[in-house]
Amino acid sequence: MSLNIAETKYGRLLSAEEEGVRVFRGVPFAMPPIGDRRFRPPASLEPWSGDRDATRHGAASWQVNTTNQARVLDFLKQIGGDKAPGAKNSPPFSSITYFQPLVSEDCLYLDIWTPAQTSDAALPVYVYYHGGANAGSAGSMSLERGARLAREEGVIVVRPSYRLGALGWVHFGLVCDALSDAVNLGLQDQMAALQWVHENIESFGGDPDNITIGGESAGATAVSHLITNPASRGLFKRAIIQSLSPFNQWCTQDRQEAASVAQLYLQILGIQDESQLRDIDPDRLLAVNLALVPFFEANKNCAWRPLGGVVDHNLIPEQPAKFLSGATLPADLDLLIGFAKDEWQFFRGHTETYRSGSADQALAVLAQAFGAGEAKALFAKFSQIMANPMPAEVLSEVMSFEFFKYSSLKIAANVAEQGGRARVFQFAFDLPGQGGYLKAFHTGDMPFIWRNYDAADLKRWPAFEGVDISEVQASSDKFGRLYGAFIRDGEPGPDWPTYDLENQTILNFGREVEPKNHLLADELRAFEATGVESVVELERRLVANTRASLNCTPRALAAQRF
Repeated sequence: MSLNIAETKYGRLLSAEEEGVRVFRGVPFAMPPIGDRRFRPPASLEPWSGDRDATRHGAASWQVNTTNQARVLDFLKQIGGDKAPGAKNSPPFSSITYFQPLVSEDCLYLDIWTPAQTSDAALPVYVYYHGGANAGSAGSMSLERGARLAREEGVIVVRPSYRLGALGWVHFGLVCDALSDAVNLGLQDQMAALQWVHENIESFGGDPDNITIGGESAGATAVSHLITNPASRGLFKRAIIQSLSPFNQWCTQDRQEAASVAQLYLQILGIQDESQLRDIDPDRLLAVNLALVPFFEANKNCAWRPLGGVVDHNLIPEQPAKFLSGATLPADLDLLIGFAKDEWQFFRGHTETYRSGSADQALAVLAQAFGAGEAKALFAKFSQIMANPMPAEVLSEVMSFEFFKYSSLKIAANVAEQGGRARVFQFAFDLPGQGGYLKAFHTGDMPFIWRNYDAADLKRWPAFEGVDISEVQASSDKFGRLYGAFIRDGEPGPDWPTYDLENQTILNFGREVEPKNHLLADELRAFEATGVESVVELERRLVANTRASLNCTPRALAAQRF
């Protein structure tokens, strides 16, 4: 292990050399949000003297791991949250995949991977926001380490952590005068990290004028916020959005729902004095989150977003998916957007309805958003497109489209209509593990994109059990070259054409990686034949379903659920 030095605006950093690149770990980008800084915006970093060791990870944000799991589950039982009517919002193995060994409220750190420079030219930079539903994971997640992407594509990779759970994504400032700053804190952390990179990346050989921001799942939502916030636009050049959903647990709320969630926390915790939140055991906050995620029964078709940002008309001017799919966009927006073929299997594939449910059960789920008649027509059309599979498979396909693909396609179409450049991909590599039920699922593309598919890595991805590694490598290599080219200069070339309204070209990213025209055109037509012709209309329907269920006081609602 050899050490290298980078001189930042705040002080010197010592790095390690691993996997053929320099790695700077645990680099602070703001002051620790602890003590009096809990529930406050990220504070500017203070300079240090001497050399700072940057060879070890910083802590992940406070989340459930083996050190606190028993305490959190005990708190969950105390509040009755173990009796919530819904289902876990991820497969049973996800806690293994996303396990973080070190967690702390002192978590505002980032990791940087820098490849060898072959010339004096500054390197392109990729700032990637991790997924994890705003509840788990970290920028330092070992399964998503950036060494191979950095080395093989000649780019600097930066992965920030940010506050998770109630500490970053429950907006107590909407209901608590004593915590007026506690609105969109997690987003403010994400913005602070990007600002730090823009100001300091030259010290690592990077080009501050050639920064691509990207993220998957909750990280994609982060990117959508940064795109639509005018204050952030000058800090990056292009954007990658993977598995964006406007409607899931971590997604952007309107003020009414965000205030209801904050009130629910206060009610469930029995908090009378708002200042108690300054000192509350963070494991109690985690317990409430575990109770609220399954707040509605598993087949509820609504937009329940208890850990999402909130439209505050400042940091988040409006719902980003609604904006990106319908408003006039920046002329220089260069966008790559993708999703998984079987997104919904990750969230509901382990439940009875999505394993062996009947057509009547499927129609009951769809009717909540589309009405009985349109639900029947939509189910029939998707069944025809899919060559008459089992009803549960049809339902999963429609819900994948409803919650993920539709908004992404409408965003790409809006970019194309305005003369911009958008490239779209669908991850379609069916994986054999866990009996194969997950197929090409949400997050399944991560080992391909980061190129971390050694045996030790895949042991924590049970869906990959039994996969042919040579096929994974071939697919990863081909897609990775295109992905890297976009990060470097926005030009993957003719192997990945831009999305336009005539051809609707989508890169099919499976065992073969190839562009296909009109790949999801039939599904899009069937979906819009229901009367849902915009993200705005879909948002309206799903939010109406949520509000109908939240139409009582938080006290009554908490008593009803727990």
